[in-house]
Amino acid sequence: MRPSPPTIEIPLRNENNQQTCLDPSAPTGVGFQVVYPPAKTSSNKFRLSAILWFAGMLMLSVPMVTLVDIPVARWFASKPLTGEFRNGLELMQIFSHGSGVFLVLLGIFLMAPQCRWHLPRLATLAIGAGAIATLGKMFVLRPRPTGLNLDVASIDSAWLWAFDWTLSQVATFNASTRAFPSGDMATATALTVGLWFVLPRGRILFAMICLGTVLQRLACNAHFPSDILGGAACGFFWAYVCLNPALLGNLFDKMQPESEPRRRRRSVNLDSHNVPGGPPTSVAA
Repeated sequence: MRPSPPTIEIPLRNENNQQTCLDPSAPTGVGFQVVYPPAKTSSNKFRLSAILWFAGMLMLSVPMVTLVDIPVARWFASKPLTGEFRNGLELMQIFSHGSGVFLVLLGIFLMAPQCRWHLPRLATLAIGAGAIATLGKMFVLRPRPTGLNLDVASIDSAWLWAFDWTLSQVATFNASTRAFPSGDMATATALTVGLWFVLPRGRILFAMICLGTVLQRLACNAHFPSDILGGAACGFFWAYVCLNPALLGNLFDKMQPESEPRRRRRSVNLDSHNVPGGPPTSVAA
């Protein structure tokens, strides 16, 4: 009876991260590679497109949410929250203020050395999102809830949208008197998205702090709900710019250090007892 011919496995792919091994059942004097295809990893393309879609949907929902701006602002003006809860909300501003962002980045620098190369991206996320929101306030002349008499204000009062396209009032610009979009919310959203990718284990905590920023801005009557959505849209948009490899993401990705030293090509010698009846065979690992 003739022996069955050996089965030779053909490599499916030829990439740098392939795993190879030598089949010990190969005939004498024959050496070949069995190539295993790399495991499928989730692509970031969907995540990045989702961030851009979130930004667009939040911005498009601003006119619809404007209908509830006055009722929500009037309810928070009655101070329904207890003093302890309001004091706790003040701590949620850690993602929206410069000092809080600095402490977050300092904590990553000291306690997560393997993530230090992400610090330039995180700093750019926080600073850039706030800058975009401030730039938007220069064009949108909308007062804050504290600038209105909420006791007699009607729903139509929320539609105080005026645009200064020529920047005729830029000389008297004061970001503390402009409501749309929320700079604090833009900063908190962009930083939350960045930390979401850098430190996946803390995603629930980061989301809670971001939602706490929303409640804090509403509780202190600093913004209307539509201002919050506009700020979040700015934060998502800037996060997309900083994470997309086709934009600023390519610049920050180049800062990534090599996680492991490159392995030198070596030969695996098979002894005669591994391949019976034949000389040693070597394969490049």
